Amino acid sequence: MPHVIIDYSRGAGDRVAMDALTAVVHRCIRDTGIVEPKAVRTLAREASFSCVGDEHPDNQFIQIIIRMAPGRPLEARQKLLKAVFEEARAAAAPALAEGRLGLRVDLYESDPTLALQESTLA
Repeated sequence: MPHVIIDYSRGAGDRVAMDALTAVVHRCIRDTGIVEPKAVRTLAREASFSCVGDEHPDNQFIQIIIRMAPGRPLEARQKLLKAVFEEARAAAAPALAEGRLGLRVDLYESDPTLALQESTLA
């Protein structure tokens, strides 16, 4: 852990290179020194159906959710959150400048008493 899920509304991938955004977010988290690098897992997925705001067809969003094990100080979590947001904002900068795009990053701590896991990743 952490697991990173990048959800984006239909059409956002036409305006933002999601492969590049996914890679920069993954590397940012991996390279912060806050988490075990081999534990980071990142995926991006487009919503087949989505509604954004007033449902104007040009409205789009990107939502990045970071789920990680508890135990890190608040300052470390905030540092990670800010770093991811800045990297994602840079990757989406042209589309953000055009308008009609929302970007959000959230970090949640997973409850280890409600999670099961097995991993053989090196």
